[in-house]
Amino acid sequence: MDTPKRPDLFSPDSIFINGKVITVDDGFSIARAIAVKSGVIVAVGATDEIRGLSGRRTRTVDLKGATVLPGINDSHCHMSDWALSRPPLSLDVRFPVVRSIGDITKMVAEKARVSKPGDWIVGDGWDEGYLEECLADARRKPGKTDLDMAAPANPVFLQEYSGHRALVNSLALSLAGVTRDTPDPVGGRIGRTEEGEPSGLLFERASAVVRSVMPSWSYAQRKQALVSAMAELSSLGITSFTDAGTDREKWACYNDVYDESFRDGRWTCRVNMLLMLGGLESMKGAFRYVGARTNFGNEWLKVGGVKLVADGIPPLKTALMWQPYVDGTYGLLVTEGKTLDEQENSLREAIRLAHANRMQVGIHSCGERTIDIITDEYMKCIAADRWDARHYVIHSDFARPETIDKVADFGRRTGCNLAFNVQSGIKWTISDLMETVVGAERAAYHWPLRTMLDAGVCVANSSDAPVVYPDWRPGIQGAVLRESKATGRPSGPAQCITVPEALRTYTVNGAWLDHKEHVKGSIQPGKAADFCIIDGDILAMDPHKIIDLRVLMTVAGGNTVYDAGAL
Repeated sequence: MDTPKRPDLFSPDSIFINGKVITVDDGFSIARAIAVKSGVIVAVGATDEIRGLSGRRTRTVDLKGATVLPGINDSHCHMSDWALSRPPLSLDVRFPVVRSIGDITKMVAEKARVSKPGDWIVGDGWDEGYLEECLADARRKPGKTDLDMAAPANPVFLQEYSGHRALVNSLALSLAGVTRDTPDPVGGRIGRTEEGEPSGLLFERASAVVRSVMPSWSYAQRKQALVSAMAELSSLGITSFTDAGTDREKWACYNDVYDESFRDGRWTCRVNMLLMLGGLESMKGAFRYVGARTNFGNEWLKVGGVKLVADGIPPLKTALMWQPYVDGTYGLLVTEGKTLDEQENSLREAIRLAHANRMQVGIHSCGERTIDIITDEYMKCIAADRWDARHYVIHSDFARPETIDKVADFGRRTGCNLAFNVQSGIKWTISDLMETVVGAERAAYHWPLRTMLDAGVCVANSSDAPVVYPDWRPGIQGAVLRESKATGRPSGPAQCITVPEALRTYTVNGAWLDHKEHVKGSIQPGKAADFCIIDGDILAMDPHKIIDLRVLMTVAGGNTVYDAGAL
């Protein structure tokens, strides 16, 4: 006799059966089915057990052996920027679309032919490490002359993949008033030819000089781009992300898109914002007049804390190091101040100010010296004024073993943990390049995940989009194998981590960083029904094939926000 169906009032809205459910709970347990009601996971277990909970109106999804993961949390990215960096708003000059400087010149020329004189041509993503001319001759760099003939009547601004360098033409430099006599701005550098003329390359804050004369995207364009970007993130299995660098306009845009799109289902991700509040005086004003603090908002849109930028990036030799780069330089800080000591003091003061105002702090810090400065100040602030801040290092490229140990010991002693945010997908992309920047031994240590996890600190992984495409699969494969995307050569196999460890860095660890580990990050009863379904067993497969996994379905808050039609 058939078992009578449960009353609909108590039955799940949907059940997912006959799968491999990787819960990422404390014991990394494996289940076969999930029950969801009102956007929350109500049961996880065996297929027969979960099937028995269904009612007359329960939707049943047969997973057919597919694997279920918690929704991916991209814990550091710039999604509002990435949304605007894609066609049709911007040229896509990333590899493999672009493989040479000649390809860039051709793409700009084609855009100029269909543009009005004076219209700006913008693009994003070029990478010197994948340009044929630069690979053939390390002295060859892209410059303004590569763009001038292609677009003589249009100013051109092409952002490098990292966001820390830009390529512009002569007209863009002229409009910005940049000449051979223009001094380098604090925290930036104007690339120059042997004759002393601007080369067209702008490093760090020097690009802001040209940005200041560029027209802004319309508000309508920003909103539509954000909705489109969320839909693409859902297709990748991403259900949460932190937009690290949200200014007033971006915050307003997120708020308006949420108001306009949540009820009709177009808001598909949980968004955590790190606010960019400017320099010290601007921060003081913001804290004086704005009441928002860490966790202000709801489960779908909230303020996470404050984002600061301390140094540059290793590939451009602008991250501040104790040990020199191969060219003998040490990098720099990009904070306020005329000397390195003044810059360090202003950085420490900004940390103290944010901490005192109950704001979590995430700081762009790549160089070992910068990381030492900010972790030292984090620990001093917490020791003097203890609260559950969860301050963290963003990027963490060259965190020293002794620094990692200090952070881990501080957490054990005080119960107040710091964290390291990393980008394994970028490591996969630039590992060969880094040998030319810091030498083979230090390049092998770059992003020391094994050292971090063995010490017992929290590590959260991310894409840093638009630096790279916001896809977690290259990041997991890169963390597990540490092999070059371009050549397949290993880079520091001693720092490899396991697939389960890598999955934690993209799920529950990011949730902890968001102060939301009780809400999301693992597949457990009582947590949000955020998960994605993939077509292979990520725990058993050849890790070289992780990047080829297909996302079949994404569920956020119990709603199917992406469906490839395979189930």
